[in-house]
Amino acid sequence: MDTDLVLDLFRRTTEEEEILAAAKAKTKEQSTISQKNVLQGLEDLPAEEEYQGLDLSSFMVSLGR
Repeated sequence: MDTDLVLDLFRRTTEEEEILAAAKAKTKEQSTISQKNVLQGLEDLPAEEEYQGLDLSSFMVSLGR
C-alpha cells in the first residue's frame, strides 16, 4: 500500500473542502483594502467648496420625509 493512501485514512477533510478553503483564503486576500489604497482614493474626492451649497434638510424634504 502506498504511504499517501495510508495517510488518507486519517484525513479529516475531503479534497473538495480543502479546495474551497484555499479559494476562500485567496478571495479574502484579494479583497483586503490597504490603508495606502484608501489614502490614494481620497485624492479623487471633489473639493469641499462644491458641497457648501448642499443642505441635508432640503435633501430629506426632497425625499418626502
